[in-house]
Amino acid sequence: MADRPGGSAPGLTWRPATISEAPDADPAAVAELVDGEAWARFCDSLRAAGERIRGAGLPDTDLDRSTGYRHLLAMLQVGVNQALAACDPASPALSPWRTDVYKYGHDCPDALYRSARIRGGTTYRVRGSTGSVRYLGFQTEGRNGTVGNLRADQMSVGPDGSFELWLGPEPREGNWLPTTDDTDSLFVRQFFSDWERERAATVTIEAVDGPAPTAAHPGRPERVAALVGAVGSWFETITDYYLDRETTDRELWRNAFAPARTRTEDTGAQENIMSHGHFDLAPDEALVIEVEPVPARYWSVALTNPWRESLDYAVGHTSINDSQATVDDDGVFRAVVAHRDPGVPNWLDTMGHPSGAMVLRWVVADRGPEPRCTVVPHDRIRNSLSPGTGVVSPAERAAQIARRRDSVRRRFAA
Repeated sequence: MADRPGGSAPGLTWRPATISEAPDADPAAVAELVDGEAWARFCDSLRAAGERIRGAGLPDTDLDRSTGYRHLLAMLQVGVNQALAACDPASPALSPWRTDVYKYGHDCPDALYRSARIRGGTTYRVRGSTGSVRYLGFQTEGRNGTVGNLRADQMSVGPDGSFELWLGPEPREGNWLPTTDDTDSLFVRQFFSDWERERAATVTIEAVDGPAPTAAHPGRPERVAALVGAVGSWFETITDYYLDRETTDRELWRNAFAPARTRTEDTGAQENIMSHGHFDLAPDEALVIEVEPVPARYWSVALTNPWRESLDYAVGHTSINDSQATVDDDGVFRAVVAHRDPGVPNWLDTMGHPSGAMVLRWVVADRGPEPRCTVVPHDRIRNSLSPGTGVVSPAERAAQIARRRDSVRRRFAA
């Protein structure tokens, strides 16, 4: 979900057609729905995806297989929700992405994502309060990727944090984001650095011109036929993308990171510089990541399972951001990817996965620094770290996890 789910390796594309954009079906497709043929084809898509999870070159441990099937359930839920949720661009709403539950696309453990369906020729007013999150970004998107980006720190904001932002094809006085004829969505990112203290922004959206909201019956045959077909197509595309991504990244970036870059062509925000990597470790191995942080509004490192879902950051120490990190006296951040707790501050827990993805994010930075990665025996981890590296006791780690769990619960409570 890039920090919007997505980001592509060479030869892979990200943005499948948005389900709600599917036009009403023609009479032939309606007939296939009514006689059951369309539903049978949809079920065939699910069966084929399940067979792909067991494909050659993909992780085959019991844990990886089981999380793979859970991933398919999550993708099915995301697709069905897109199809059934109210998404009339004339009456938009900013819907939350529950990445604490339905994870995909290298979702950021520090994030609260929201999105709304919009129409390129319509003018919208977005209002709210910035809260105190480290980073709040607004992005308009279309079929060809990013259309416009604007951060809260670039906007005119009232003393109490209140703001008004206009979206539309014509420039407006004050805060404005452009749209084009093919613009179809607004995406809002909030990144929490201090999980325990930062307050979420509040954001609403309304259309101020354009066509009136529609009131057609949601169950009319031509619409349901279109949605069943669109969900099946979306499910196949998104499943193939992430399974291909796993095999490609494992080959290209095993225990290493790709060069950092922005991913606006894959709906990434222009201020988000990202490095994707892949860990692949034996039970007695660990990976030491060394990087010198550059000035940035926010930065973090996080692990995902092989299906590009963030590992459960509420109950595992699977991510570290700039507020949570311990940086050594020489200015280097040293993190340890390991299957069991080595008792060091910057541990990244694989949660039992032998392999998976790694993501470094640098938000509002001049560049993304190049990390250094070294595989070491687990019992030699401390030999690869700074002599002054501290010790984290089991009780201290348990307290860290408890605070993480409470913070995530608060973040998604609204």
